Amino acid sequence: MKLIDRYIIKKFLVVLFYTTLAFIVVFIIVDLIENLDKFLMHRARLSRVIVYYIYYIPFIIILTLPVNMLLSSLFAIGSMAQSNEIIACQSAGISLYRIVAPLLVLAFFISIASGIAGETIVPQSNRARLDLWRFDIAKESRKVLRKREQIAIQDSHQRQVFIKSYDSARKQAFQVHIVWAQGNRITQRWDAKKMVWQEKTGGWMLYNVTLRQFTDGGEILRQQDSLVYSHSQIHPDDLQELELKPEEMNYGELKRFVDRMLELGADARKWLVDLYMKISYPFANFIIVLFGAPLASRKRRSGPALGFALALLISFVYFLFLRSGQVLGHKGELSPWLAAWIGNIVFGLGGIILMLKMRK
Repeated sequence: MKLIDRYIIKKFLVVLFYTTLAFIVVFIIVDLIENLDKFLMHRARLSRVIVYYIYYIPFIIILTLPVNMLLSSLFAIGSMAQSNEIIACQSAGISLYRIVAPLLVLAFFISIASGIAGETIVPQSNRARLDLWRFDIAKESRKVLRKREQIAIQDSHQRQVFIKSYDSARKQAFQVHIVWAQGNRITQRWDAKKMVWQEKTGGWMLYNVTLRQFTDGGEILRQQDSLVYSHSQIHPDDLQELELKPEEMNYGELKRFVDRMLELGADARKWLVDLYMKISYPFANFIIVLFGAPLASRKRRSGPALGFALALLISFVYFLFLRSGQVLGHKGELSPWLAAWIGNIVFGLGGIILMLKMRK
């Protein structure tokens, strides 16, 4: 690695460290102010609160990393432009492309590291943080009696159950789909409007049931007003467990959940968008540096204040694209893949155009 590369990377990493630290402090303070009354109401111990925010740190880092990467690239390259270091490098025959290159390589590897952390450290810390809040601070029971939506559960090796909504107080499930599969082939499917737990028999009763059996010759269809769902391994306690949120699952866990929903014929658009974002969001760290570095290479009289304002503006527009795409994807206005990647596509194309226009 050349001296100029080490110099640029050092400037970048120093700014990245302090901006990340600043965002961690800001996020924790804001969250503490917002939840202070809840901590006091539940009489949470100080040690529990400290551990809660330690678990929160990995999520904050991954969430704010694109903004911190942009700030770091603007300040690292911008300070060189302000002190005429870029002009000196050009006089020595070093192009602007060569100056920016080590930051792009570093940003790519940080994107990879961010994706790995998002699959390992962040889901585990989020799960531990939310469990700490639910069960140690808020003193919730692990058997929370409340309605749940969109439940997918494996009943046996070849049988899966999807439930649109479940009333745990009455032990009733609505819009129930039961699927038997052999390999990749669905052999049988039951669709019931309601499924009720029978305390006397210790089993489930299905109501208004449509039975479909798939054979090589076609489909056999039958209707029944009620039907005993025998040999089910699902107990009401299984349906009362808290469902994991997308930020608590890694890519593999969320993909398995989405595959089960699609296999059951459920609307999985929302989850597909979240699944694709687990890949697109880490690469925002590279895209945002690609977009910001050319802007910072021009010397300006205004100094670092404008650089900070510019970084906030770019970050705001980027997250606007990101969240707008997410909402449109959830509503079905955009395909899930495009909804997750639209911010990266727009800013990636913008970054390539800025790089091509940058002085060599």
